[in-house]
Amino acid sequence: MFASQNQIQKIQALLQTGLAAQQAGRAAEAEKAYRQVLALNPRQPDALQLWGLLAKSLGQNDQARELMQRSLAIQPRQPNVWSNLGNLVLGIGDAVQALDCYDKALVLSPRDPQLHFNRAKALDALAETGKALDSLDKALHHKPDYAPAISLRASLLLQQGALQDAELAARKAIALRPDDARSWNNLGLALRRQDRYGEAEPAYRQALAINNSFKEVWLNLGNVLIDLDQQEEALAAYRHALALDPFYGEAHENLARQLWRMGRTVEAGASYETVAQAYPDDPRALSLLANGKLLFGLAEDALKDLEHAMALGAVSAQHTHLKARLLLRLNRPAEALTVLERLVAASPDTIPYLQDLATAQFRNNDPAGAARTAAAILERDAQAQFGLAYLGTAQRMLGDPAADWLYDYDNSIAIIDLPAPPSWENVDAFLDALRAIVKPLHNTERAPLHLTLKHGSQTTGNLLEVHRDGPIGALRETILAAISRFINTLPAHPEHPFHGRALTCKNLRIAGSWSSRLADGGYHTHHIHTDGWISGVYYIDVPPVVADDESKEGWLTFGKANIGPEIDLPFVKAVQPKPGRMVLFPSFVWHGTVPFHDKENRTTIAFDIAPIS
Repeated sequence: MFASQNQIQKIQALLQTGLAAQQAGRAAEAEKAYRQVLALNPRQPDALQLWGLLAKSLGQNDQARELMQRSLAIQPRQPNVWSNLGNLVLGIGDAVQALDCYDKALVLSPRDPQLHFNRAKALDALAETGKALDSLDKALHHKPDYAPAISLRASLLLQQGALQDAELAARKAIALRPDDARSWNNLGLALRRQDRYGEAEPAYRQALAINNSFKEVWLNLGNVLIDLDQQEEALAAYRHALALDPFYGEAHENLARQLWRMGRTVEAGASYETVAQAYPDDPRALSLLANGKLLFGLAEDALKDLEHAMALGAVSAQHTHLKARLLLRLNRPAEALTVLERLVAASPDTIPYLQDLATAQFRNNDPAGAARTAAAILERDAQAQFGLAYLGTAQRMLGDPAADWLYDYDNSIAIIDLPAPPSWENVDAFLDALRAIVKPLHNTERAPLHLTLKHGSQTTGNLLEVHRDGPIGALRETILAAISRFINTLPAHPEHPFHGRALTCKNLRIAGSWSSRLADGGYHTHHIHTDGWISGVYYIDVPPVVADDESKEGWLTFGKANIGPEIDLPFVKAVQPKPGRMVLFPSFVWHGTVPFHDKENRTTIAFDIAPIS
């Protein structure tokens, strides 16, 4: 049955009335008009989609979704409605449906830059960074000066580690929209990750001048202030972030870690307790408190808080994963295994779940299962250093000769007594100059909470990149030259995960570097480095006790896996420290320090090297 001309006119008038009321913020009047239209024609798609937008603006997401879907079922050729539905479901966390909506809209309107931009946001939410960048390229093809797309492109390039390209994209976005705080934040992130801390700080401050309530920028500012050794100012920045969001876990953690390093241990966990006291039955506060207690090693209390939070409805994968980690910490690996198997079954591509599953398998005497899980990690990321470490450990426990091929200690570890750089007549003179620079950098009182160093201190920032002049700069050049020579000695085995990378390496990048100083009783727990390909250590000071080759106190050891008390593999190789000596090794090889007892300190500069292909 066809509507009469009079009915059509009445519907159009009601739609105009409803839209005008909606634009003026008179929601009840707008809804009344749309209901009247649907009373005249229940299949009127414009009334349904406009009412859906109204419901969305009122936070009525379920109703908005249903109304938009009804409109599209009647009239599918509405790219704007597909886009609006995509925006709605993306906002409530359904990136899969959002992507489907944007794809349907693009079939109808393939040259719309905003649709390509929105599609990129959905792909980003699905961790499909490469595909998201492709969508942004299409958006920018149709609209080259589309500032939001350029800003998002900078964020995605940061995720890929393309720091110089990210910096250029952030600067271009700022040139188009100087008042975009997010682009200034992206610029700060790109600069800080290039170890240009002095340039990153004003970028963050400009972002805050535009938007003082941008909590992530306060956190990032605090981090770069730590790099710049402005410790009190960093604490203030973290506290600004928490004033904006008392449940901001990363700000709590960074604040606690810094207070601990500064020796203010009583204050270190106070921010967690403050939130828990203010929100005693809020699962967010209880979960936060559990994370804080885990940070300080209070795993039993943390598990009680977490289970209380979960009983109150906090049952996300994140909470379940934290429970598994706590069970491992409490030496309950069988229970942890059950939890982790469920997590991996539901999310088989999440590498942190796989890593902890392998840990639980090792600790439940299942090295074969751990080997399979390590292989699954490497299928997803062939250079995942934890995957290689776990695979080699499992092979060793199983008596598999492949472990010897993987570690290849004879070819993969180099012990090099470096000469003095030019401008210093001998190594002793150079070390004296180096000590004068490095010693003041150790200006905190306690070892970091989250690192492997025990009974000592560690510097912040990328030491060899920040200090390009003077003794540290000279050491940097000497180290890089020696590493280049070492790379040329590696066997030409393209299938080997360590040796093979040398065949495609065109240049080197210092992914991280720092100085560690161990005091009496100090040591490094056995660990690996996740951000490097080649890791190394250069010795500045060593205590006299390292001369004892029987006890090997203070020596660097390789091969002792640090997975849990159930795994007791002895170290395979030990290296005696010596001032001026550098030791290079694969980043995935387990390494640590034998505890020593001596009144003299043990001071080093350590580093991670990544290849540039």
